Amino acid sequence: MSRNYWGYRIDKRNIQFFRKKLEQGRLHQGWGKKPEQALTNPDLSGGAKRNLPIYNKVKKGDILLIPRLPNHHEVAIVEATEDFNLGYTYLPDPVLKDYGHSFPVRRLKQFTRKNTNVSGKIRAALGSISRFWTLNACADEIEALIALDDEAMRSSQSFTDRFAEAVQDSFADSFDEQKFATSLYEKVVHGFSNAEWEFALIEGLKRLFPSPCKVARRGGREEIHHGTDISITIPGLTDYSYLIAVQVKDYVGKVSEAPLIQLNKADAYWSNDPKIRLIDKILIVTKAHAEQNRHLIENQDGITVLFGRDVQGLLLRIGKAYKGLQN
Repeated sequence: MSRNYWGYRIDKRNIQFFRKKLEQGRLHQGWGKKPEQALTNPDLSGGAKRNLPIYNKVKKGDILLIPRLPNHHEVAIVEATEDFNLGYTYLPDPVLKDYGHSFPVRRLKQFTRKNTNVSGKIRAALGSISRFWTLNACADEIEALIALDDEAMRSSQSFTDRFAEAVQDSFADSFDEQKFATSLYEKVVHGFSNAEWEFALIEGLKRLFPSPCKVARRGGREEIHHGTDISITIPGLTDYSYLIAVQVKDYVGKVSEAPLIQLNKADAYWSNDPKIRLIDKILIVTKAHAEQNRHLIENQDGITVLFGRDVQGLLLRIGKAYKGLQN
């Protein structure tokens, strides 16, 4: 039987949720909060459309590798037991109000990243920053892992990794992440002006993107040409680097499309630098809400828009990084 191999990334803020659902035989994905975000909706728009490649491409018998499942330092190997589109259901979690997209799978194996049986080719492929990507180039190596017994797959997990995993799980079990995120967000919202938001985010993003990545403020006279307040530069494997362009707006209520127009300048500007490849554009609107700004979310320019609730999630990741509880 011929089959395809895929990488599949989850929201690692809620590993326990995905682990529980995997134990029940289903694999979930985000961007599933409202009925119109179901992938069966012919008029689907917005962020949920990012799941359409999964919906259309995953078939029965395909193999998916999922970093951060069932634990922070492990990778699950699962097999699709039906075509995604045939086994698909849409049901947002009633507590988390998200992760409504799911399809049936069975867990085959799990392995630690540092296991000596895991090839460098697989480890490199798992470094993709995409939500869903092909691993067909690693087909032989993945099949070799599937053929190993469980002890061989997990035996090289160090005491350090096991302890870090225990800390991570205990933190998630006992810490009220939502309360922490809400409190931090409110303190930053009330304590920083628009320009100060940029400096605060720069300091926080440096924790999420440590050296050799570079987080820099790009405001000033040149901003009129590239529309970028903050740049995140990630070293590539050759002589070029990847760049994420971020625009920050301290806006409330309904927002015009002006920030999109501004940030779209990044495409032409950064294309002139042969050593830079622009891989993402992110608009952060610190105080506005998604419900009032569907027109921004549904942009056709590849811009990811983060609103108040999304910023809370970002600040949670930054806060945990400050405490050394998230890498």
